[in-house]
Amino acid sequence: MKKILIAALLLSTTLAPAASYLPQHLRTDGKGVQKAFASAAEAAQKCTVRVYHGRKMVLGTLISKDGLIICKNSEFSTTTPGRIVVKFVGRNRPYRAKVVARDSAHDLVIIDIDSEVDPGFVWGDSKGLVHGTWLVAGTSDSPPKVGVRGGVLSAKTREIKKAAGVIGVILGSGSKRIGGVQVRDLAKEGPAAKAGVKKNDVITAINGEEVFETSKLMDIIKSYDPGAKLKVSIKRGDKKMEFNITLGYRNIVYADMKSRNDRMSKKVSVRRTGFKSILQHDISLATTDMGGPLFDLEGKLVGINIAKANRVEFFAIPADAIQKVLEDKADEIAKAREE
Repeated sequence: MKKILIAALLLSTTLAPAASYLPQHLRTDGKGVQKAFASAAEAAQKCTVRVYHGRKMVLGTLISKDGLIICKNSEFSTTTPGRIVVKFVGRNRPYRAKVVARDSAHDLVIIDIDSEVDPGFVWGDSKGLVHGTWLVAGTSDSPPKVGVRGGVLSAKTREIKKAAGVIGVILGSGSKRIGGVQVRDLAKEGPAAKAGVKKNDVITAINGEEVFETSKLMDIIKSYDPGAKLKVSIKRGDKKMEFNITLGYRNIVYADMKSRNDRMSKKVSVRRTGFKSILQHDISLATTDMGGPLFDLEGKLVGINIAKANRVEFFAIPADAIQKVLEDKADEIAKAREE
């Protein structure tokens, strides 16, 4: 028995290097995979752009020959304001751009470089996609080229319900006796804390509507989106005060209270909820990749990546929804271009 065990150990040692080594052509970046993704990669090189806004870089997708580019709107709203500069792969010339339209329903911003540029793709049929369909996304890595990464469609097209804005407080009890709802604690650097609200303050009204119950106060706040401004009435001892508070995004305000999945996901998109129609896939992307294109294996554009929800769920706005936005915003875009 001892001889058999020794022989088995020697055999496993001999086979280990071979078993742990995967030939290059079988890897996810191997020649076979690259060949399968070739059409999508070629299209990605032409329409994926890097957009510099203030100090931040995000991806954008060139979606028309007359220089319109789509990006993720909430990534713009959280950057330091500054001029917008667009850079293409293989072109030394940077392009100045301006915002010509926004679509909050899909979290999109449309910018214009006022130049004729071939986007290099045709629109695909996002409605015809089924579970397990191979998809390819343009990414911000592999400079000076645009990176591409593959994965599969992991869920049917569906709506993602909205996560409301938050003021960044942990509420205590409420009653008419104390005149409102007590602030038990505050999120560090949250909207309420920045506005001047303090622990043990009592919230007496929101936009003039009295609140004596915690549930009612929460319902009122939940009815507003991130970015909405609320007038919050406070009682601090014998003093009555009012604060104008801008609601924040839950995953940012309560960053120290993330779920286990969110902690493992590291950085997620500022806005990852509130979409009428999304495609869900499993292509591992960074938050800066949002706004980049999503292709089928034929190199047809089937969507634009819009949110990293967590480490395994990534959302894209379907191509048909993108085309509808462009149609609805045509007059607004034309007017902005004339200014």
